[in-house]
Amino acid sequence: MALSHAHRVPFVARGAGTGLSGGALPVVGGVVISLTRLNRVLEVDLDRGVVVVEPGVTNLDVTRAVAAEGFFYAPDPSSQQVCTIGGNVAENSGGAHCLKYGFTVNHVLAADVVLPTGELVTLSRDDPGPDLLGAFVGSEGTLGIAVKITVRVLRVPETVRTLLGAFASTDAAGDAVSHVIAARILPLRSR
Repeated sequence: MALSHAHRVPFVARGAGTGLSGGALPVVGGVVISLTRLNRVLEVDLDRGVVVVEPGVTNLDVTRAVAAEGFFYAPDPSSQQVCTIGGNVAENSGGAHCLKYGFTVNHVLAADVVLPTGELVTLSRDDPGPDLLGAFVGSEGTLGIAVKITVRVLRVPETVRTLLGAFASTDAAGDAVSHVIAARILPLRSR
């Protein structure tokens, strides 16, 4: 990163490359920084409900690391079996659980970030002042590259009920959704 900065060469980080926005596409004349080999789960602390990972760990592997103890990682892009946490952070990825649990930004608690200058900084939800971590998540790598990420994991719900509704029109379906949300019932796709 420091060499790229010093020589004014553009860079792009790349993990699994599953993003639909093209955030991992290289710039002509630029450097691709592959993060696929940074794929270790570094720490699991279920007393605090956190998992610390490198950016190349897949979304689903975070859940696999905690599933036996009744936890899961809520953000669930449709490509969760192959997409990486680093890419999820870069894109602020979401999925079918977002209505209930929020996007990636709602589950990232800290990140060690290499800035474009090559400097390593730690961004945390606990930092005073402006929410720099929140600004970083979803910045598509323009503010730096995360090399260590602390995410929040949640307990698996005690019960899940699957419901199916049939409606005469899209307006009727939309009204039903509005009433469900107004009643503070936040549905999600079942696992």
